[in-house]
Amino acid sequence: MFESMEREDKLAARKFADLRKKPHIPAQLVDLVEQVRSIQSQARGQAVVPTVFAGPGSGLASVDQVIQGAPLLARERFSYDAAQAGQLFGRFQELLSGMGGPMAQSAGIVREEGETLMRAAFDAFMANDSSVFVEFAKRTPNAPRALSFLAQSSLTPSITALAESLSASLPKDRTWDQGTCPICGSLAFHSVLSGKEGVRVNCCSFCRAAYRTVRLQCPYCEERDAAKLPYFTADEEPGYRVDACLSCQGYIKTTDFREFDRPSLPALDDLESMSLDILAMKRGFTRPTASAWGF
Repeated sequence: MFESMEREDKLAARKFADLRKKPHIPAQLVDLVEQVRSIQSQARGQAVVPTVFAGPGSGLASVDQVIQGAPLLARERFSYDAAQAGQLFGRFQELLSGMGGPMAQSAGIVREEGETLMRAAFDAFMANDSSVFVEFAKRTPNAPRALSFLAQSSLTPSITALAESLSASLPKDRTWDQGTCPICGSLAFHSVLSGKEGVRVNCCSFCRAAYRTVRLQCPYCEERDAAKLPYFTADEEPGYRVDACLSCQGYIKTTDFREFDRPSLPALDDLESMSLDILAMKRGFTRPTASAWGF
């Protein structure tokens, strides 16, 4: 369910080299994401997270309950390393300030409102409550995702560290029938087809777990009628496709590098294929999750 950070770092180095060749992706954005990912990689290994969940009130579901569709630990019951998240929030805020323009202006507002806004953003992200971010976006229309970027990027290392620890209790290489993450119950933000048979692996938008799931199924409403699950590609984005659903009008982007010698990391695949988001929205489909970076 989780790659080692050493392997992820090696893949990321190759991936960023590819991203810099994409003229439609701003170099400043690539620089920002590369710095953030590097900081997150180190922070994930240093995060202080609970190591024992047992007994009444632990919140953990049994393996049988997870197989039946319950999350191992519901998102709202996740904890995070508050000290680390606060430090990262400050570091990422400085990165936005260094970008100048609307991002720097948004970072200035965040700085002025201090810890109160930071804690509200953390609480909202953990509860999957968009209201705080929607209200902030109204105040910063030229950089509407700045606060969600800061919250998500700061919390992800310790959330992922906890999820990786919890995943040890689940059977390995199982195909999960549910579209949601078996660890936290959140929606997927990206999907990958791998192996000769094209096994579908979804990546969780909250805890970043990668989990095998049914090949032909909408990850959002679990529709399985092939006639209602079209997909389409774009010539300018080889190796990527959009898997759409006519039942819920949702879509997820899918990486299929089986015929390419290219590195794949879902969080960066999602960024590289951003032109497909525009194409999907033009066709009337929506994605229920933000990107791996809160954008």
